Amino acid sequence: MKGEIIAIGDELVSGRELNTTSSFAAARLFDAGHEIRYMTVIGDEPSDIKGALHLALQRSSYIIVSGGLGPTSDDITNEAVAAALGLELQEDGQVADTIRRMEHEYNTSFSEEFTRKLTMLPAGAMVLNPHGTAAGYELVHDGVHLFFLPGVPEQLREHLVERVIPRLNQLDPMRKKIRQKIFKLFGLTETQVNERLQDLPDLDQGIRLGYYPVFPEVHLSITVKGEDSPHVNQVFDAAVDRVESEFHNEIIATDSGSLEATVGNLLRKRGVMLAVAESCTGGLVGKRLTDVPGSSSWFERGFITYSNSAKMELLGVSMDTLQQYGAVSSEAATEMVQGAAMRSRAQSAIAITGIAGPGGGSAEKPVGTVFIALLVGDDLMVHRFLFHGSRDEIRAITSETALDWLRRYLAYGSKLPGYRPES
Repeated sequence: MKGEIIAIGDELVSGRELNTTSSFAAARLFDAGHEIRYMTVIGDEPSDIKGALHLALQRSSYIIVSGGLGPTSDDITNEAVAAALGLELQEDGQVADTIRRMEHEYNTSFSEEFTRKLTMLPAGAMVLNPHGTAAGYELVHDGVHLFFLPGVPEQLREHLVERVIPRLNQLDPMRKKIRQKIFKLFGLTETQVNERLQDLPDLDQGIRLGYYPVFPEVHLSITVKGEDSPHVNQVFDAAVDRVESEFHNEIIATDSGSLEATVGNLLRKRGVMLAVAESCTGGLVGKRLTDVPGSSSWFERGFITYSNSAKMELLGVSMDTLQQYGAVSSEAATEMVQGAAMRSRAQSAIAITGIAGPGGGSAEKPVGTVFIALLVGDDLMVHRFLFHGSRDEIRAITSETALDWLRRYLAYGSKLPGYRPES
């Protein structure tokens, strides 16, 4: 069975909201062995909904439609679907009972329009969640299974995982077995990754490779499909082993993992707390680290010392150092990392100072010049980098490089960063 996803909403086609629901649905369906061939995004226009449905019915075995099932005036999916498929709108007793129960429990009364919008579904609709007001439902039209789901991400995820995928598993028991792994690499270009994989003959045996530059990383996907589960597993495991061996040093995370989570795991295993002192990155490293759930067990604190006075007051950088060498220097970075460790009493620290641009550079220190200092225990290291790109790109690659250097040190004892572009 081949399927497609249709996302409905003016907020999606106008760019006000990102279409995260379609990507989530596609990933979960793929993991379950269900193939998605098309993805469409349309606005809240009945004629567009009709056209998208008619096209999808001609080419797909199942269709996932999200959005437009709510109680407001711009939620028109039910009406548009009924018109497009030549169906009448009928009150669904299960949804009506749920609304009446809610009115009783909350001692309130919903408007007639509110109730009508939620209870009137196309004839033949089979409600997926009869106990909720977000009444996702299934329709079968000309042998094609259509699943209409709420556009609210949390509600869509619940419907898809708990109801739609189990239903598709019943409809397509002979679906192909699929194994996939995403490797997140740093320090190599997409071309370099591809060239190094040319020497791996095993990767020619029915394995699909995908290369996705996600600056400043490169994501490599390995996918194996087949009818025979043991064979798929054997080929997949062999391919994963080869890639892990080839890119041992450059793999910073896999699948849904992240570099910052990898660093956190290494710090936690060592029982080491981390402090960061940031100038040109403006707290980006600290933000990434504290995005990781549970980071309080290994992240002690962060200092954002953008000005010279902040560097002196918060980190103890000397005025002599700033006057003689400048804020962007190995000497300043060294005193910053020492100050961060001493004042936080953390066993490890990172310090960053540089010129992110677009202005502020000189012939001696052009835009993109960055000094990163790393302190772990008694080991103190500092290195100069020259990065290129926009202000945001320089800040992003600086934070990535700092975290990757710490990862390499904790994992392999490397006192030099693996990625060292410099003047």
